Amino acid sequence: RTGQCPEAMLRLALLAQLGTALSFSLCPSLLPKGGLSATRPPPAALLSPASRVSLRPALSSGAGRRVAAGVQMSLVSEAATLLSGAQAASVEKMKSVLEMSPKDYPAEQGFDTFSMEGQGTLTAFEAPGKNNVAWCSSLNVAGKAMALASLTTWCGPLADVPHLITRTVVTDLGVELYIDFRPRAYAAYETVQEDGDYGEPSSREWFGHKGARDGFAETFFTPEMEAWAAGIRAQGRPKPKASGDELLYRGPLTIDITLPATPENVAVAVSATSEAAGTWLGWMETTPPLPAGMKVTGTYAYDTKMRAQLFGVLANVYTGIFGAKGRLLAAADAGPLDEAYVGGAS
Repeated sequence: RTGQCPEAMLRLALLAQLGTALSFSLCPSLLPKGGLSATRPPPAALLSPASRVSLRPALSSGAGRRVAAGVQMSLVSEAATLLSGAQAASVEKMKSVLEMSPKDYPAEQGFDTFSMEGQGTLTAFEAPGKNNVAWCSSLNVAGKAMALASLTTWCGPLADVPHLITRTVVTDLGVELYIDFRPRAYAAYETVQEDGDYGEPSSREWFGHKGARDGFAETFFTPEMEAWAAGIRAQGRPKPKASGDELLYRGPLTIDITLPATPENVAVAVSATSEAAGTWLGWMETTPPLPAGMKVTGTYAYDTKMRAQLFGVLANVYTGIFGAKGRLLAAADAGPLDEAYVGGAS
C-alpha cells in the first residue's frame, strides 16, 4: 500500500509467516487427544508450508543480503522480538508443567541482564526431584545487527530423556539454526553411512551401539521425528560437518543449517525451535524415570563429560560473536560444571 513504511510492512509479513508456521500448534483439530502434553512435531506431510518448503532458489541468490540496509536491520529487530517471545512461551510451559524454579546463577555471573552487541538477558531454572531437570537456561540478545536466542535443557540422570539445545542467530547475512536432541549414552551415531546404515557387524561394541540406537529410535528418534528433522534441514545450507567430541555427542536429529535472511526463514526458525521444545516437554511428561542403579551412575558420568564439552562449543560460538567476553557468557549459559545434579536440590 502506498505510503506505508517499510518497517510496518515487514512486521506484517513476519507476523503472517509466523502465524502460518505455527498454525498446526494453535489449531485444536490438529492437537493429539492428550492435549498439549502429548504434542509431538507432525510428520513432514503435516508441516506448514513455511516448515516443509523445499530448498529455495534464494538460498544461493544472496537475496537476503541485497535487502535495503534500513529494512534489513528491521528484520533483525523483528526477529529478536519473535524469537524471544516464542522462547519465553516455551519456557513458561516448561516451568508450569515441570514445576521448575529459578536459579540465581546468571545474576551471580553478572549476566542476568547485560549489554554486548545489544541488550541481553539470561534466565535459568531447575526442577530437583521427580521432574529431574538439572538445568534450563534461556538466553536472548537483541542488537541492531544481530539477534540471538538460545535454549538449553539438561535432564538429571533419573530422567532418560535426551537433552535439548536450540540456538538461532539472525544477521543480515542469514539465519543460523541449530537444534539437537542429545542422547544420554554413546550410540556411535557418527558412523552412519550415506545410505543411513551403520555398516556390517564387526565387534561386540558394534552390537552394543546398535542396541542403544534401537532403544532411542523406539522411544525418541522415531521415523516421524527423522522426517521432521529432514524436512527442516532441506530448507537450508548445511554447516560444515562437526568433528571431535562435538560430533560424538550429537544426536541423529541434529539440525545445523544456514538460511537466507528473510522473514519466511525467521518464521521457520521460530516454528522449528518451538516444536523442538514442545517435543522435549512431551517426552519429559511421558517417559518413565530410570530405576536407581548402575545406569543412573553411568548416565551421570556421561552427562558430566557432555556438559563440559558443550561449554567449549558455546565458548567458541559466543567468542566468535562477542569477542573475549563471549567465554564468560558461555560459562553463565552452560551453568556450574562442577555441580552434582542427581535429582536432589542443588
